[in-house]
Amino acid sequence: MCRTGPDRNRMGPLFAAVALGLLLAGKARANPEVYQRGLQSTGWVLVPTDEHTSAVGTCWLADRQRHLVVTCQHVVGDAREVMVYFPQRKAGEVIAEASYYLRHVPALVGRVIATDAERDLAIIRLPVLPDGVPALPLAACSARPGEDVHSIGNPDLTDGLDAGTLWWYTRGTVRQVYAERVKTPKGERSVRRLETQSPVNQGDSGGPVLNDKGEVVGVTRAYRADRRLVSENTDVREVRDFLKCAPRERKDEAACAGLAGDWRFAAEVIEGKAIDGQAEFRGDGTFTLSSTKGKGPGREGRYAYVNGVLWLIGEKGYACIKVGWENKDRFTFSSTEPRLVFDRRKKDVD
Repeated sequence: MCRTGPDRNRMGPLFAAVALGLLLAGKARANPEVYQRGLQSTGWVLVPTDEHTSAVGTCWLADRQRHLVVTCQHVVGDAREVMVYFPQRKAGEVIAEASYYLRHVPALVGRVIATDAERDLAIIRLPVLPDGVPALPLAACSARPGEDVHSIGNPDLTDGLDAGTLWWYTRGTVRQVYAERVKTPKGERSVRRLETQSPVNQGDSGGPVLNDKGEVVGVTRAYRADRRLVSENTDVREVRDFLKCAPRERKDEAACAGLAGDWRFAAEVIEGKAIDGQAEFRGDGTFTLSSTKGKGPGREGRYAYVNGVLWLIGEKGYACIKVGWENKDRFTFSSTEPRLVFDRRKKDVD
């Protein structure tokens, strides 16, 4: 039988998990087995937008048959599409360097199909799934005070994507599960929260909170500034109810597959010195930037076309580009850590 927690009015200041971290409290037991089971189903989320920045968070696979992953609404914001990476292994060990995924792994471009601001949940449908990525099971009941919990996230990216490390493990202890009264445009609403003593850092939002069986008991969401060493997560009951609302049909919901074909644009690339070139995109998610003067080899990289924004990843930098595809635009892009900056200038190209 599932147990319920007290109904409390919790309207104190709340800070999203994209803020400062907390110190770990308590003596919860680390559980490497739970970490390994949860790791293979946990993804890294990037959200390129035309604001020239990229939100970073975590997600996890909830339904393999329907290709559904769950994250936080505040991670995706108003974006319609996101980029997702799942862990890769080499010689049996997980590759944790973020730069490896950007440069060597094709991003899965998924469509945001449902959001709930009060629950702070979002559902993303991916076009395909890699082999060996199982769905995480949902716990039948909410966690109880005193139980150990374990979570996985991607918080170590504040110094730039190129220097970041992924797939961090966190342990904690449940303090309480309760019903929070939240304000909505239609009045107050009750949302179940899972409160834990766990550290929350930028990039952890959207990650799974697991019990000792490896079952999802919550989704990492926020920390409370008015309570020491306290983190707030969305309870599994809210997750289960939200997943029932996900659209069941996949028709016309696939995200943009890429720019393969005759798409080309003229570009001025700033990486120490300006180079005029033309980018040719391939169906496998790679591109070549060739010099218009025919000098030297072409520059290789990966791309994704997300939210109408072109995301370019090369050996020496990143770019987040809003393009019009008029073939008479000249672009300048640079990598300014930790933000991706793009400056567009309208100019005829010879």
